[in-house]
Amino acid sequence: MRGFPPPPESRVRADMVYSDPAITRWFMQHVREVERTANVASRRCPVTALPLAPVDLDPVRVSDGLGSTWTVAEMLEHTSTDGIMVLHGGSVIYERLFGGLHIDTPHLCHSISKSIASCVAANLVERGLLDVDAALTAYAPELADSAYGDATVRHLLDMSVGIRYTEDHEDDESEDARLDRLCGVKPSRAPDEPGSSYDFATTTTKEGQHGTVLHYVSLNTDVLGWVMERATGLSVPELISRELWAKLGAEDDAYIALDGAGSAQLDGGLCCSLRDLARFGLMLARGGSIDGGRVVPDRWIEDVRAGGDTEAFAAAPDCGLLPRGWSYRSCFWVGERSDHIPFMALGMYGQMVYVHREADVAVVKFSSQPRPADDMLVTRTFRSLESLAEVLAQSTV
Repeated sequence: MRGFPPPPESRVRADMVYSDPAITRWFMQHVREVERTANVASRRCPVTALPLAPVDLDPVRVSDGLGSTWTVAEMLEHTSTDGIMVLHGGSVIYERLFGGLHIDTPHLCHSISKSIASCVAANLVERGLLDVDAALTAYAPELADSAYGDATVRHLLDMSVGIRYTEDHEDDESEDARLDRLCGVKPSRAPDEPGSSYDFATTTTKEGQHGTVLHYVSLNTDVLGWVMERATGLSVPELISRELWAKLGAEDDAYIALDGAGSAQLDGGLCCSLRDLARFGLMLARGGSIDGGRVVPDRWIEDVRAGGDTEAFAAAPDCGLLPRGWSYRSCFWVGERSDHIPFMALGMYGQMVYVHREADVAVVKFSSQPRPADDMLVTRTFRSLESLAEVLAQSTV
């Protein structure tokens, strides 16, 4: 939207932001211009320094794990990268910005928001404010007659709720599209759209047994937000600010999109700067601490790294191209290799936080890929970062 005011043909409404790849790419950096949002304050705490030790990684050739190689620069181009930051040994060694992204521009994280939610929950669990084994109805009795009626907090975190729900951003008849409409980012079809994701949760239907199969459902994380609000009496934006953003020593305030009823889109609405996402990645790589300060309990990070139910993952219809041996634990994707444990936070359109603790490497990446879910691009990107981490661990760059 350019001009003062923008001409009618250049104006973007919230319900058209996923109608065209060019509009979607613009939207990633301008969410608060078209959606209702709430601030996530850094609370002006001391900023955690990110030491710089620049290395030119552009010409470094890495393997995509599928029989091909490409340079890092080629990988960034072909995966529609908006921004990337590579940390090694606690220092920023590589940083690139594209598509008009500036270092302090908040970019939509999509489902990385779920991993942010996990780390907020970790602190509440540590202080006894939240019980992962508790029934959801202990916090939100309104869920009693829904798919969530006999589910637990752990089922939400591990995406193992037995629920009739199709997670397909491109299928306008799916439940996922209904969630988009309630958030106002697709054209409404009913009088209650935009509206409340919490109300939507109370109308869901159980299908299958909880805890047996990985079933990725974005609505689950909105329910987690509801539960955490009830457990603490604080809103989701305030919880992220207190429990994570201030503790990270974030440089910039973040913000989070709201649904039609004013509830935070914890499933995928957080927007933050690349450098603050890098602080999040560094904290994960350092076992929950950053700059000597504890952000997330180390036992939570170690539990994530220990992985979840690999059989539930293998049985899932929506685990993409990730190989057998992977799992989903507390809103993170967790791998299993002979010499290390990679784990990631992922979001639609190519958002990624990749952590290789054994090599002391963390990579954060904002992207605007043409399609919301592209398993091949995700797989090639992940394997390329694995290859890059091996190069850095061997100090050949």
